[in-house]
Amino acid sequence: MPIKIDEKFASAVDAVARELVSTEHFGSASLIKTPLMYPSGASAVVQVTQHGERFFVTDMGLGQMEADMIGASVLYANSAKPLAEHFGIRFDNQAFFIAEANKEQLAGAVTIVANCSSEAAAIAAFKAAERRFEEESDILYRRLTTVFPKTEIVRNVDFVGSSTHKWPVATMVTHRDRVSLFEPVSKHHTSVVNAAVKFNDIARLDNPPQRVAVVKKKAELGNYLNVLAQSANVIEYEVPDATFIRLAEAA
Repeated sequence: MPIKIDEKFASAVDAVARELVSTEHFGSASLIKTPLMYPSGASAVVQVTQHGERFFVTDMGLGQMEADMIGASVLYANSAKPLAEHFGIRFDNQAFFIAEANKEQLAGAVTIVANCSSEAAAIAAFKAAERRFEEESDILYRRLTTVFPKTEIVRNVDFVGSSTHKWPVATMVTHRDRVSLFEPVSKHHTSVVNAAVKFNDIARLDNPPQRVAVVKKKAELGNYLNVLAQSANVIEYEVPDATFIRLAEAA
């Protein structure tokens, strides 16, 4: 006996599918919005144009534009070229594309181009975040050395959280036998999320250290400030030395 399909359930699933993948047609070109995402949260979109019996598939340089927005265009190109080579497609220093796909290859071509575009953008964003973190860690260390003796400061430590996971921490200060963790955090959502997850886990320890997120300007974080403040004290680099000392002594 065939299983009866719940029409409302099927309709709801179909609606989700239409939201994940949609198309727009403009004369000889069509745009396909895929479920793949860029670091900004935007969907990877692929353009398809027909030339006789063949199809031209491209990301229109949208991945490159994503990288440009965070100043990572060179990092994007460096990751895009080996990706294109690995998957057997083309990259012209701006866009991923497949020049001649037949009808049977079209679905695969769209998937590969979208995947390469989103993956290259993700790699570029990750490497850019790593670079920013290193630069900001240097700035934070120099700021802390104006407040505490260098003998009280340790850089690049692994600190075990409640989950037993080892978290990389930019700087640890041991002041008057009290431990404080100081971490630079930028306005980018990846930086905020990484710091929040790290500090939340450490905060669950039975005797957690003081956790301090150091930012350039609190106003730049917008609503992310509330996310960060749930697990750490948030201060700016330019606060008085007394603020750093007060937090370290309160640990």
